[in-house]
Amino acid sequence: MSNNNDYLTINEITALQKAVFDSRDKAIIELFLNTGIFLNELVELKTDTINWETKTIHISGKRERTLNLNHQVYAALSNWTKQKPETPLLNLFITTKGKANGLSARSIDNLIRKYAAQAGIRRKVNAQILRTTFAARLFQQEISTAEATRILGISDPESIKRYIEASKRQANPDLTINTKLDHLDTRSKLTKFLNLFSRKPKPSKKTSTLNIPITANPEEMIIGRNREIKEITQILKRNQSILLIGETGVGLTHILKHIAQPRTTNESTNQRIYINNPTPTKQMLLEICEKIDKDWKDKVPNRPSIKELLNYVINAKQPQTVLVIDQLEKVRVPDIDIVISLIETFPTVGATHDQTAKLKKLWWKFQRLEIKPLDQNAAKSLIKYLTQNLTISDYELMETKLLTFSNGLPLAISDMVKSLSMENVVNYKSIQNLYHEAGTKYRDWTPAIVALWGILVAFRFFALGTHNFENYILAGFGTAVLVVAKFFLFRAR
Repeated sequence: MSNNNDYLTINEITALQKAVFDSRDKAIIELFLNTGIFLNELVELKTDTINWETKTIHISGKRERTLNLNHQVYAALSNWTKQKPETPLLNLFITTKGKANGLSARSIDNLIRKYAAQAGIRRKVNAQILRTTFAARLFQQEISTAEATRILGISDPESIKRYIEASKRQANPDLTINTKLDHLDTRSKLTKFLNLFSRKPKPSKKTSTLNIPITANPEEMIIGRNREIKEITQILKRNQSILLIGETGVGLTHILKHIAQPRTTNESTNQRIYINNPTPTKQMLLEICEKIDKDWKDKVPNRPSIKELLNYVINAKQPQTVLVIDQLEKVRVPDIDIVISLIETFPTVGATHDQTAKLKKLWWKFQRLEIKPLDQNAAKSLIKYLTQNLTISDYELMETKLLTFSNGLPLAISDMVKSLSMENVVNYKSIQNLYHEAGTKYRDWTPAIVALWGILVAFRFFALGTHNFENYILAGFGTAVLVVAKFFLFRAR
């Protein structure tokens, strides 16, 4: 988790949102998190400040501006206005108990602190923290500084600098998980002697109190991939393309989403366009058009063809734009030339689990980087991070079990920890029941069985030819044993 206290992490945002059930309070929390509105501006909001048709909200005062409402905050506001008590007051947010009054700034800050505590967020959370959380994420997007400051209603250089710094910390947080502490052993000799005998382990205590399972969000952190991220970054600086390859569960999508985060500098923002699926091709091109230019529809014909969209994307290319495309193995053979045109126009980071021969023309356009399973230390760090809000009866046993059944695959670790998070206390029984198919390796005994079968059949014919009935019967018995062994081995798979 981040050591900085001026914004919420994604896990904390999720926990806070899930802690709020009241329609009024949910609308307030969502407004802060999705618009970055000032506390005093929220207090002054009136019922007529929302334009339901255009999905915008008008902020009056010295920072007058109009803000777009995304689906999440629009739905929350709509739900609150339907349940809001009838009153002559024009205030958008009013008290719901006793005589109706407009909510005060102190009341709003108090309810934010209340829900933060219920969500398990230990540190102080107030309206300014929620605003900074929105601002930090805003400055990570493909947006100009002028537009960002207009949305936030600020012009102070120091405030702008503070929000940009917060956005950098969110995009590249320093995750330090220290599992070994050097200390001076001051225990008495008797205590040391008694500790030589094994005892029932004490339950591991929570290090996070968030009331949700911890997830490894690629926007905030990545574990055990520093070398790979560095190599990818160097290749992109040379305006070259790179293909990430690896088995299912190795974390290719997580790496891509981490790479796709825009890199904000004081001068410009490196635009990263993430495409989850390259098919259908037209939909992929539409996504790229939307992210390159919000007004692209005015610059292409109505109902544009794939060729027209491709030409527009190529001609509208902006400096420092990178394509990040997942699941490249799904590209259809007739669409290879379209994807190749994109790769030749933009530096591209792609990923695939299967380098099919029919797409080899596409694979030739990339440098390749194999993503291997996490080493043991990195896997332990990931387990430590994901289980930080679980109460565990025997952490070492759980860690060993996770390492054994995951084989270093991050997806397998994440899935198994998620199943453990359903337990109030992760005890011996729940640890013993851990299993994951993706991290389980099987030995293929087929060649050995076929070879042994051939030897037994040949030995049987040899015994028959030499009239050695003892060897003939022995070979028959061996064949029967082999058939039974084959049945159980293949059934176990």
